Order: sequence, then C-alpha cells, then structure tokens
Amino acid sequence: MFIKRKYFLRLLIALSLSLPFLTSLQQSMSAQNTPCTFASTSKISSRDQAKCLLRPIRIHGNLSSTLSDLPPTLNRLLGLTSIDLDKETLRRYLNKHNIQEGDIGGSLDQPVSRANNNSLNADLARYFIIHDTSTPNFGDENFPENINEPSWSGNNLKRWTREPLLAHVFVSRVGSSVTPVDFGTPWRSTGYEVDFCGVPCKGLFLSVEMVQPRQSDPPGHGDPPGNDAFAPTPGFTDAQLDRLALVYIAASVRRGKWMIPAFHSCIDAQTYGDHDDPQNFDLQLWDERLKGLLAEIQS
Repeated sequence: MFIKRKYFLRLLIALSLSLPFLTSLQQSMSAQNTPCTFASTSKISSRDQAKCLLRPIRIHGNLSSTLSDLPPTLNRLLGLTSIDLDKETLRRYLNKHNIQEGDIGGSLDQPVSRANNNSLNADLARYFIIHDTSTPNFGDENFPENINEPSWSGNNLKRWTREPLLAHVFVSRVGSSVTPVDFGTPWRSTGYEVDFCGVPCKGLFLSVEMVQPRQSDPPGHGDPPGNDAFAPTPGFTDAQLDRLALVYIAASVRRGKWMIPAFHSCIDAQTYGDHDDPQNFDLQLWDERLKGLLAEIQS
C-alpha cells in the first residue's frame, strides 16, 4: 500500500529525536524562486511573512507565487502590535456555545509554548501551521457521500489522541476538535523544524491538522499506484473553517499577539518539497469566516 511521505516522515519525527543541522531561527527556504524567512517581526513584518507562508498550493505540492496582498481580516490583524481581544470576552463566547477550552488548544489562562524547548527567555510561539491529514486515501473510489457528516468514521477524532501524537489540535469536517498536545507544550510537526532549525524551533510553531481524505491520481501522470494526489472540492467545510478560526483566535489570545498563519507545504518547501497540504484551502473564505466569528465573539 502506498504510504504518504508526509506521514512516514512525521512518524519518524514523532518517534525519534533528530540532531539539528542548522540552528538559525532566520534560516531562509526557497520554493518557486520565492524565499520565505522565519524571523522576528521586528525584522520582517507578520504581514510579509504571511504573504509567503500562505501561498496557494497546487496539485503535487507546487506552490504559487508569494501573495501580493493578504485578505482583509488577516491583513488588519497582522498589522496590530497587540491583540485586540481579551481572554474573558472569548471565554464568555465559549461558555455560551458549550465549547471546552481543552478542545481548542488548552486553557486560556496559560501562555503558548516558547521556542528553544520552552526556554524562559525565548520567543513565544509565532507561527500557526495549518496541515491536512491527507487520510484516509480512497484510491480510485469516489469519496463517500457522508464525509461532511458525523456518521463518517473519519470525523471520529479519537484516533488522533493515540500515540504517536502528530500535532497539537485536530479539526473534523463537522467542526469538532480535539487537543492531543496543549499549545503550551513545545512540539514539532514539520521536517523544517526537526532537520533544519532543530531544538531552537521546538515551541516556535503551533500545529493544527484539518481532517481531509484523498483520492489517487489515475495511472499515467507520473505518480505511483495508490497515490493521494486529489482532495475533495471544496477542501474544507464551513464548520471546519469556523473551528480553525476559533482555534487560531484562542492561540493568539494566549500569545498576546495575532499569530502568523502558515501552510505546511510552504513551511517544508525546502526540506520536503512534495508536501501538498492543506490542499484546496480557500484562504479568502477562511478570512471571511474569521471576520464573522470575531464580530460574533466581540458582540
């Protein structure tokens, strides 16, 4: 059976320790001749980093050019020097909707992790990585008609709470979520964090997995049998994007500043360039859902 390279590599990350090859937190990586740099926002703005780290992802992990502009909500938030939402306002919204803080990354009373494995003087987590699970792979079969309903087994998040733990939070296609690893715990979910940045990056990135099944590209296009090239269209449901927005808001409140969202494929473009997640992610739609959710919370 074809095993997605993404999960083979991330399984190794989760099961073993790796020696860092480079230790600079400002190591640049290039893809499609466009460099993305991880750096303090005093040197490179959150907006400019996000424009590179949110490049659209084509089939087989081919990245588009750096965005010329961010969608309006993200553009506004990432231009702020501090967060414009307080913990208690968010908590009232959660209580009203019976949402547990433990399901969206952990307690709002605790800060997010710090870089360098929670070193006291290191930077707080800065990047909010969006992945997709790329599983299960239905091969040549059609996607089940109920993939966006609670009855679909892929929306049962219990499987992601077992070892090895691959990300901080998982979000189902029906808008539920689970937190295998609290956002206050330093973690690594990408090859870049392990093989390039090493321990100094441990805690600088928060990771969220979006449940998304795949299909195979038919033979003759260069992929091996059983590949997982194709995702559903649209890639993610409104409920899923809403919960991702809520998780992003909660993480940012705990940090005290709006985090820089990033796609896994853009993070790992230099290390493992064939990553293609999150595929079919509608950034404009997520921005609109984020705007609506913020308005609801603040009302």
